[in-house]
Amino acid sequence: MTSLAARREGLWLLAALALLWGVNWPAMKLAVAETGPWTFRTICLYVGAAGLFAVGYLRGLDLRLPRGRFLALAAASFLNITIWHVTSAYGLVVMSAGRAVLVAFTMPLWASLLGALLLGERLDLRKIGALLCGVAGLGLLALPAGDALAQSPLGLALMLSAAIGWATGTVAVKAMRFEMSAVTLTAWQLAIGGVPVFVGMLVFEGGGAGFAHGMPSLPSLVGLVYAATVPMIFCHWAWYRVLEILPASLASIGTLAVPVVGVLSSAVLLGEALGWTEIAAMACVVAALALALLQF
Repeated sequence: MTSLAARREGLWLLAALALLWGVNWPAMKLAVAETGPWTFRTICLYVGAAGLFAVGYLRGLDLRLPRGRFLALAAASFLNITIWHVTSAYGLVVMSAGRAVLVAFTMPLWASLLGALLLGERLDLRKIGALLCGVAGLGLLALPAGDALAQSPLGLALMLSAAIGWATGTVAVKAMRFEMSAVTLTAWQLAIGGVPVFVGMLVFEGGGAGFAHGMPSLPSLVGLVYAATVPMIFCHWAWYRVLEILPASLASIGTLAVPVVGVLSSAVLLGEALGWTEIAAMACVVAALALALLQF
């Protein structure tokens, strides 16, 4: 049984994730505007892995992989890291940041369904109501972008692949019960899941093609530095720590606030559209979070 202190920690971490992951979407959009997607993601993954290994070392954690778990960890890393990072980076190239985050965060729907099917997690009326409110909020946010989404089937497919891959990886990590700290688990997933991304960088963006226009401008460089540090080190650790504490379905529903922050911060930082639908969507998301989390 999860202690009250641990549950409070999980909820505070979800709140931090909503803010820091949400702001990351306009930051990533700025970064990929001037940096190749494979190069951008390779930098992010290995800066994140190195930072987490350093944190683990300084805290005296066991950084070794548990014997006999490499293949299982590689499979989870491919779903959580490789698929998510490649498809979301390419999706941002062809879609606005605010619209990309909407599709990406259909993840709670897929994770809740998979958690019920594969982990036996119960979808009671509160969780179903939370999901419906959350989906309604995302639907409201998508209304002004309906034509843009329809005109970008590639972007839609890429971001949907990212959402389903992340959801499947979330359930896989929960089911496999890796016996290592959240820091160690996250660091190894970034390092292992980053290998195909690094190979893709060499194949598709070798010879400096990732920085085809020279050094990025200051806004793009700030976006790159932020995306490679705060979300990759703190947010990845926080997500796997939340999964240690909360059920996969509840943790996933808790991320519904991320697209609201993503849309609002994209409006402020990138000048993307913001209107009454965003306010109504926020009300739906607040209702979803209240249904999902206040009972916990």
